[in-house]
Amino acid sequence: MKTFTKGVQRVGCVIAVCVLLGQAAFAQDAATAKAKTGTKVDTDRKIEALDMLTVNVFGEVEFSGPNNTGLELRVSSTGEVTLYLLGSVQVAGKTPAEAERHIRDLLKKDYIRDPHVLVLVKTYRVSNVTVMGQVSSPGLIDLPAERRLDILSGIAQAGGFTKLAKTSKIDLTRGGVTETYDLNKLKRETNPAKKIWLSPDDLIYVHESAF
Repeated sequence: MKTFTKGVQRVGCVIAVCVLLGQAAFAQDAATAKAKTGTKVDTDRKIEALDMLTVNVFGEVEFSGPNNTGLELRVSSTGEVTLYLLGSVQVAGKTPAEAERHIRDLLKKDYIRDPHVLVLVKTYRVSNVTVMGQVSSPGLIDLPAERRLDILSGIAQAGGFTKLAKTSKIDLTRGGVTETYDLNKLKRETNPAKKIWLSPDDLIYVHESAF
């Protein structure tokens, strides 16, 4: 009887392990399928000059930092950090995940066979966008620390449109270049890759309606 009970228990354990493995495989397949269909678009805020990063290459003493939690590095005004073996590495304009892959590729090329790299933004530089014209609370708005903000969300942060707003004429000026957008077209855009994401020092101007 005891032998029979032990046998049942063993069979039960085997079945449980198989179920768990099956669930893990299903989750992996689902994640892979989702990536292939392009349903996930990286909307993380990109690294900017003067951000403070934590960079860790696991198992490598030179990258471990004083408490084995990684190196704390300030991104230079030109968008670079200085790393052991690599020298100056451009990270500005990349998301943390993109910076990880970039550093990993550089290390793997000539120095470390299979580096495991982690890049975190410890503190983002405080960045602002100016919203002017026919909005309820014109002035500066802060860009969120860890996610991007699109033009409609920026206007919402400024209190939304006034009754006099000409919503078909929303100007966005970036680097001296101005583009004009229409509210209805902006609202219809559901593809994150095609949305108008705000960048530091952008200027949004909502025109006044003629009547």
